Amino acid sequence: MPADATAENTTAHPNGHRDVSTKRRSALVLYGSETGNAQDVAEEIGRLTARLHFETIILDLDSIDIRDLVKHTIVVIAISTTGQGEFPQNARAFWKTLLSNRLRSGVLRRMNFSTFGLGDSSYPQYNVVHRMLHGRLLQLGAQLFCQRGEGNEQHPEGHSADLRTWILDLRDSLEKHFPLPEYQKIIPDDTFIEPKWRLQLQANTDAPYGGSKDIRVDGNPDRSLVAIRDSIQAELITNERLTPSDHFQDVRLMDLSLDADIPYGPGAVAVVYPKNFPADVEAFIRTQSWESVADKPIELVPTDNNTSLLSPSPLRHVSLPTTTTLRLLLTNHLDILSIPRRSFFSSLAYFTKSGNEDEQYQRERILELANPELIDELWDYTTRPRRTILEVMPDFPSIKIPWQYACTVLPVMRGRQFSIASGGALRTTAIPSHEAVGSAVRERTRVQLLVAIANPPNPIIKYRKRHGVCTRYIATLEAGQTLNLGMQPGYLNVKPEDYEVPMIMISPGTGLAPMRSLIYDRLQCAEGSATDSSARPLDGCLLFFGCRNRDADYFFGHEWDSLENKGLRTFLALSRDKNAPRNYVQDLIVKEADSVFEAIDERHGKIFVCGSSGNMPKGVRQALVDVIKSKQGSGEEEAEAYLAALEKQGRYKQETW
Repeated sequence: MPADATAENTTAHPNGHRDVSTKRRSALVLYGSETGNAQDVAEEIGRLTARLHFETIILDLDSIDIRDLVKHTIVVIAISTTGQGEFPQNARAFWKTLLSNRLRSGVLRRMNFSTFGLGDSSYPQYNVVHRMLHGRLLQLGAQLFCQRGEGNEQHPEGHSADLRTWILDLRDSLEKHFPLPEYQKIIPDDTFIEPKWRLQLQANTDAPYGGSKDIRVDGNPDRSLVAIRDSIQAELITNERLTPSDHFQDVRLMDLSLDADIPYGPGAVAVVYPKNFPADVEAFIRTQSWESVADKPIELVPTDNNTSLLSPSPLRHVSLPTTTTLRLLLTNHLDILSIPRRSFFSSLAYFTKSGNEDEQYQRERILELANPELIDELWDYTTRPRRTILEVMPDFPSIKIPWQYACTVLPVMRGRQFSIASGGALRTTAIPSHEAVGSAVRERTRVQLLVAIANPPNPIIKYRKRHGVCTRYIATLEAGQTLNLGMQPGYLNVKPEDYEVPMIMISPGTGLAPMRSLIYDRLQCAEGSATDSSARPLDGCLLFFGCRNRDADYFFGHEWDSLENKGLRTFLALSRDKNAPRNYVQDLIVKEADSVFEAIDERHGKIFVCGSSGNMPKGVRQALVDVIKSKQGSGEEEAEAYLAALEKQGRYKQETW
């Protein structure tokens, strides 16, 4: 049986961690999330625990102190594995603390917990972060009240398929181990629980903010900055299209100059925060009949249901101006063009009507889409056709979301991560200094991004083009425009000593970005070196690049040609070129088996794989296994073990998205 939880007072720690506790039965739901999936899972868990009368607090792992873990009735953790078996950015400090030698065995014996992991089986280290965290908690004495669960993004239904089964087990375990008193009943699923945050009009304000004459409802998003905490201002120097205008895909090279000195290495990512287009915002406002309030000053406030005041604001990452409006939130911070999740339809269900036959039909349809047992319905209606929230709402005209709950019903706009393509000498740029006299210049940190504008065809919904929310926004940006960027270190973890051995770089499409950073970083490290290899610092390095057509999307081809005299060998796999046989990167790896095996076996080289997740990394891995088999004369099992040893040694690194 799980241990009993204690009740203590709430205090604040000077280091910013929250000492969260409660006097009643409480649930601490934690998440480690890179792209938001684990956070969504945590919020779904939180909705369940709230219905079971747990006072629920949802936080990222780095926002708590380890002592908080024993102060709640239960702790449930949702965590993703990112990069090469790495912890998400908002869970790294927590994990480091959890590994401290000062923690004695049994220190968490009063903690009752369960965990759910999110992973991608195309990665070699599938769900390894979840398993390490789970194991460490058990090692420290934590008590498991429900078996752990794991979701796989490679499943046709994504991680939702496994989550659906596990969350039912979680509910059964909670009811078994933490039963409600006889006088208290589980809150039914069809009973609305007020969110812990809501919007309200600012006091003494009836006039539209800024005046209706200033409101744009067409064209591109305006140039105002998206107010994100802990972001860095960057000036866009160029936004150049690299592919021909008649090529099916628009691929951009964004050249940015940062206002701060931000060191970064190969594999680092920049986070771009997009905006919705004015016409889409106006269309959503009209579908919800929010015209009368859309441009009045509003504020986000905690509700009476937020009794502890520890449940964080859904916009805690935003630096909102003193005066904001619903239109501004829909433009900059609420993702109305995302594909809705099941939780969105669960929220809509509370606002349905059943006064006539049409309203009753709409209600029944919403309940179907919200039903975890009917996941195929949701898949066919939203995921397969990539139907957005903006497109969903006109299908249900009787349903109006109360504008006060916009920030909790609608998903928050998240920044999109892009691997940085610059490195080495390309990390800095000299620009004219406005403060200096004459022709003086100053150096600034430079960031280049290789971005494919997502605009895929859709055979199911033909009346509306598909767009990537962020890349559509990026396509509108012009030189001289200022952006707020996030900067993250990424997961390749390249060290200077890694450049002493050959690198095998495998990267279809825009996966080339971190490889370019790797190459230029290695060249810079070799500058001034007194070794014999300094003249050919790329000796033994192999670049396998896959694209459709040599003339259309062979990115930076002239650079690779010019680096041949530095030792770089480039192998180009063309999949749609009429003048060349169809090849993929995995085909060329097998074809160049001698060079590949020599680099990794005789010269102890390192392998880097970057690009789209799914079939590509699986195909590359199998190609490497085939190379090892053919050169060693070994079987499949021995070759897999050889490759697994490379991974363990940090000599096989993969970053796919």
